[in-house]
Amino acid sequence: MKKGNYTKDGYCFYPNFFEEKELLKIEPIIVKFHNHWLKEYASYYNEGSINSHSITSSKYLNNSEKDTLFKFIAQKKLVKLLEFENPTFLNTQLFFDPKNKKQENYWHRDVQYTGLSEIEQKKAIQSQNIVHVRIPFTHELGIELIPKTHKKWDSKEAYEVRNSLNNKKPSDSIKNSKLLSLNRKDVLLFSANMIHRGIYGKNRFSLDIIFFEKNPAIFKFRDEQNLPTESQLLKVECPEVF
Repeated sequence: MKKGNYTKDGYCFYPNFFEEKELLKIEPIIVKFHNHWLKEYASYYNEGSINSHSITSSKYLNNSEKDTLFKFIAQKKLVKLLEFENPTFLNTQLFFDPKNKKQENYWHRDVQYTGLSEIEQKKAIQSQNIVHVRIPFTHELGIELIPKTHKKWDSKEAYEVRNSLNNKKPSDSIKNSKLLSLNRKDVLLFSANMIHRGIYGKNRFSLDIIFFEKNPAIFKFRDEQNLPTESQLLKVECPEVF
């Protein structure tokens, strides 16, 4: 049963959305990517990295494995969950626990890492729509978010926490937050614009497929290397998302 309304609240949760056999098609591919990534980027992991990206263009995967990923990403069952017109694929990310189990999580909006000024960020969350489709492979503590902040700027408390002001830390609690624990087979959609944080622990291992509502300002962040070839496009259910 669907929980939440993406347009209104900035998130939408679908428990038991996938069947086990659907996850088993892609899980070995994601694990293979992650194991290679850990070897090549051991220094990043040792320094606190908690995610990787661009799985579909990875040199670690063969064409058949990429075919499987693109079919999964562009399946009708998943695409129809997106509550806006012309959903377009942006990238993939993989989220995992930090090596240091004492490392603290942090509240953020994705837009704060784009190089935009704060004034531009305030405008961007009103005009740009970017959604994470989170697919956990394990039971995890989940995502904590502040509902409705995908269209609303920070409260004084949230702003100080997010920006480490007045002796606040990005890992401090914020009023009116909502914690969504996740299980294998669940799907969570949440806005990249909203204030959120991932909760570490329980060996989290989640694939995020990122889509956006067509907007010229967002296309500049899309790497063409992450897109399917013409022959791969012919194999997917919803080629229009690419």
